[in-house]
Amino acid sequence: MATYHWNPAAMGDVFVLPAAVVDTALGLANPEQIKVLLWFSRHHQQWDAAACAAAVGGTPAACESHLQFWVQQGVLQSAGEVTAETPVKAPISRPPAVKPRIDEVLQYQKSHPDFGPFLDAAAAHLGKALSHGDVATLLYLLTTAGLPENVILLEIAYAVSLGKANMRYVEKLALAWADEDLVTYEQVDSHIRGLQRQQENAARVEMALALPRPLTAAQAKLADKWVSDWGFSDEMLQHAQTRTVEKCEKTNLNYMDKILEGWYGDGIRKPEQIPQPYLKKSGVAATNPETSSLDMDGFEQQLRQYRPKYKKNEK
Repeated sequence: MATYHWNPAAMGDVFVLPAAVVDTALGLANPEQIKVLLWFSRHHQQWDAAACAAAVGGTPAACESHLQFWVQQGVLQSAGEVTAETPVKAPISRPPAVKPRIDEVLQYQKSHPDFGPFLDAAAAHLGKALSHGDVATLLYLLTTAGLPENVILLEIAYAVSLGKANMRYVEKLALAWADEDLVTYEQVDSHIRGLQRQQENAARVEMALALPRPLTAAQAKLADKWVSDWGFSDEMLQHAQTRTVEKCEKTNLNYMDKILEGWYGDGIRKPEQIPQPYLKKSGVAATNPETSSLDMDGFEQQLRQYRPKYKKNEK
């Protein structure tokens, strides 16, 4: 058997990890959770979700969620919880994804009469008969991951609505949401409603702005904020787009977000409330040329006719 040892040249700057990371939690962690723990340890336990996200990828919110996994495992504690007497908590997250064998599935079904109707409901949602692998996955989600039947069925229905009627996608979705502590029917239902609203608002913004391609996930969150949180109409979005193109020479949704944020903060909700471009002369701002007698031709004529008046120096 081959042996390895640390390269002395790489040992100039080191950090330590608790043995519990390997002994009890490593098999439960996904690659992203391990990356976040390594980044946290390397930076002397100074937590900055944004900096971590920039280093390991993903969003600050996702990194925060991955860090909480280690809190749940008892490897980390928040500052307010750390005491010499505080015991290390036993792992409470799901064990590794070891699916039950077919004989275990059959044995479970014999001792749990409700499991058969649950499988029938799952098959009805998927619109097809379940394979042995599908049944094993459902039992894994139900018993090992600890998700209620109604939550699993709700997640199946959502996957089907996305055109992804396969158990592999359902499993990935369900476990990802479980990692975000979305495990009750009310939590998952609220989350799905939020995602559906976000999709609807994204489609509305794409149409209002005549965008050439669908919004990214990050852009869809902006669209949801503009429409649902800030209540801007399509016309207001189009005005913001016009201002953006004038400044950036293209539709830049991040720049649009700054414009709309300013309007929202100033209480501007209607097109007639939008401040118009203005000219300045002698410190007095001219109003919109469409509603003012001071148009560009008149302004240039005044400049040509203007003669400065000089005062004689008084001795």
